[in-house]
Amino acid sequence: MFTSLLDEVRIWPVLWRRRLAYSWLLRDKGNMAFLAVLGLMVLAVTAIIYLAYQEEAPIGAVPVEAVRREATRAQRRANDLRCLAENIYFEARGEPVAGQYAVAEVTLNRTQAQYFPHTVCEVVHETRWDPGRRRHTADFSWTESGSLSPEDGPAWRQAMTIATAVYDDTNEPLVPGALFYHATSVRPGWASARKTVARIGNHIFYR
Repeated sequence: MFTSLLDEVRIWPVLWRRRLAYSWLLRDKGNMAFLAVLGLMVLAVTAIIYLAYQEEAPIGAVPVEAVRREATRAQRRANDLRCLAENIYFEARGEPVAGQYAVAEVTLNRTQAQYFPHTVCEVVHETRWDPGRRRHTADFSWTESGSLSPEDGPAWRQAMTIATAVYDDTNEPLVPGALFYHATSVRPGWASARKTVARIGNHIFYR
């Protein structure tokens, strides 16, 4: 009997260790299952919030805005080229090609200069107060003649070609930095204070 009791005493620790281990495994699996369920719930809530946001978000707003900006740039480019070509046409269509390029360069150079407007059309149509005449006069005299329209022909097409080349900066500058010019038939007072850049055709160009 004593031997059997001793055997039971020896077996009990082993049995309890096994029961504790088994209980721990069951408890651990339960925790894992709970964590798995909790994780799935968090993912589900996150997915619902994300989908709700996507439904309310302005889908396509960014592409539409990008298209609008691109359309604005394209329209400005078209306006700039039109004004630049008109200035070439009315100021220099009788000049050699180099002279037409030079007039285009002066026009575009002014958009980068401090004391001039910063768009091509504003530069072309700029006026200044003339104390002698007591009125505003145009920098480019043809703009005072009302709404002139160039004739569609070789001269206009050439003006558009030159305007595009100068606007896109694909030509080698002929009068770098030039902001002014005048016909060789006149000698304005301001010319003596400017540095001559080049004489092309019937125009003299200055910085």
